[in-house]
Amino acid sequence: MGAYDKGILGKPGDEVFWIPNDINGPHESAIYLAGSISTTGLPPFLAFWNGKVWRKIEVPEVAGYFTRIFAESESRIWLCGDNGTLLLGNVDDGFKSLSTVEDNQLFTSITMFNGMVYLGSNLGPFVYDPNQPDDGIRPLKTTLNPPLEDVHSVDAKDGILWMIGSKDLARFDGTDWQRIEIPAKPKIWYTP
Repeated sequence: MGAYDKGILGKPGDEVFWIPNDINGPHESAIYLAGSISTTGLPPFLAFWNGKVWRKIEVPEVAGYFTRIFAESESRIWLCGDNGTLLLGNVDDGFKSLSTVEDNQLFTSITMFNGMVYLGSNLGPFVYDPNQPDDGIRPLKTTLNPPLEDVHSVDAKDGILWMIGSKDLARFDGTDWQRIEIPAKPKIWYTP
């Protein structure tokens, strides 16, 4: 056992079994590891590396299994996952659920773009405005016709928001949406 896995793997003979799904953090002495304790995805598992040792972090009971971590800053760590799970917090202050009972999507990815949180899911793209928390997590409306569906990856790079799904590749520059044809995929028929 090396120094990096100290506190996360357990001792030989322990009945510890966990499945990591994502690892991310704001710097090398603040790394979060998200996953689950079993192959069913439950209970969810979150750990924190402080540069010396891992430690388990308690999460709200309503959390489903975790799929992705987004490190906005050292004090603002976002987690998304199954059953509409969206958490915000950090190792020192704990994590708060931002989901409601109506949220039941499988959020597969998360990013920030122009101050908004974007989520990819099996039900299409979703958005959360941290400045308007009462609006909740809501479906993202774009100008694309037909709408985006089954968005499994979202990312923001160089002033562009990217969304990738099994049928779609789309980009948003903050003003205009553009659907990009994927070679070797059947063309999506839409009206411009």
